[in-house]
Amino acid sequence: MWSFGTTMTIAKDREPPPASSTEPQPPQSSQPPENTIPQPQPEPRSSVFSERSLKQLGIFFAGAGFLALSTLITRRSVVRKTRATIPKFYNQSNRPVNKMGSDSSLIALEALNLATLNVMGFGIMTTGGIAWAFDISSIDDLRRMARRHIGPPGGKTDEEAEREIEEWVAKVLLRKDQKEQEAQPPSKKDS
Repeated sequence: MWSFGTTMTIAKDREPPPASSTEPQPPQSSQPPENTIPQPQPEPRSSVFSERSLKQLGIFFAGAGFLALSTLITRRSVVRKTRATIPKFYNQSNRPVNKMGSDSSLIALEALNLATLNVMGFGIMTTGGIAWAFDISSIDDLRRMARRHIGPPGGKTDEEAEREIEEWVAKVLLRKDQKEQEAQPPSKKDS
């Protein structure tokens, strides 16, 4: 039941609604009345709100937050570098503008660090999203899902194909040994 006032509240589903004091209460009997409609049972929570799903979504939102923060840091850095190249208001127009007084290797290092932060945030967010989408909560779940697609452990092997490969390898090695023996000149032994 919804109550609209200064706040909006939801009644608890598990408790029966409070009986109003103005309505007369029927006498309690041990047998339920035959003309009453059974109360529908509340549906269990959706799987989206399960502890497992919230953990997976937590990783996704942590990655999204990290990505947002790293994007803000990157934006601030770019704006700061751009503002450093704009000339001051009272500069003479016939002189060149002063360039940024920083080392280019430090600029490259800063750009690499910012790009790494952005990629890590995106990676964490993607990992959490994939984990939620495929319902993977741990490494064991990932292994189980991978093995389900690969086949059962100790799956059947093709004995005939293995025997053919074994014969082929033996034939190739035998030819190699014969060629090596033909290529070596006979050694002379002095007695």
